[in-house]
Amino acid sequence: MRTVLVTGCGSGFGLLTALTLARRGDRVIATVRDPHAEGAQRLRRTAADEGLPLQVTRLDVTEPGVTEALEGTRAIDALVNNAGYILRGPVVTLSDDELRAQFETNVLGPVRLIRALAPHMTPGGVIVNVSSIAGSVGVPFEGAYSASKAALESLSAALRFELRPYGLRVVLVAPGNYSTSIRGRSRQAAAFTRDHRDHEAYERFWAAFDGSLAGRGDPQEVADAIAGAIDDPEAVYRRLVGTDAQFIYRLWHDNSQEDFERLVTDALGLGR
Repeated sequence: MRTVLVTGCGSGFGLLTALTLARRGDRVIATVRDPHAEGAQRLRRTAADEGLPLQVTRLDVTEPGVTEALEGTRAIDALVNNAGYILRGPVVTLSDDELRAQFETNVLGPVRLIRALAPHMTPGGVIVNVSSIAGSVGVPFEGAYSASKAALESLSAALRFELRPYGLRVVLVAPGNYSTSIRGRSRQAAAFTRDHRDHEAYERFWAAFDGSLAGRGDPQEVADAIAGAIDDPEAVYRRLVGTDAQFIYRLWHDNSQEDFERLVTDALGLGR
């Protein structure tokens, strides 16, 4: 039985991942910011009803005392850094505080967990960092989120070199656009009001994107990919999940930035 700590289990990929791992027999420490929220209560009810080896623990990855909060739970076999959120708005509208908060959760949060737990993991342990296709491709009006995921990916690449001598693996799971609550819980820059000159372009972009390949997959695919990354000692570094993520990554990888921008603009009908 593995012991796995998963962050951001109050909803979406984190909740599904915690249940998926527990149902197959892993001992799961499912962390949430608010232990009284509906998602946390759902996890507790399901664990009790099904007799799952799952405990719900309060953990805010942005708190400086996160290391102390992990005392007694350091002997884990796998860590899934899933907690995160999306900050929306043109880059020029983002305040310093909004940018700091985005990186505090999406970048510093995972680093805090890795710093606290990796030295105590035994050979064969694995760290799964949940990124996004946005980590490779800069998404319009989500520049801060894209930058935070790109930073997480660069840190993950460095960690693979640094932790390999200790028998630890680092894997990225990069989903596309799934119908989870993360978009509903996205935060909008305070200065990006409806009368902002870019708001119409923002609405057109997301209407076109959501009407294309996006959001058609089952979020369970991401939970299964995370479980697979934990299981497979030969797992590839970047696991793209979702037809849109795979398509967009290939399009970006095989073209110059200029050509990629033209192709996306044409595909979404934004050039007309």
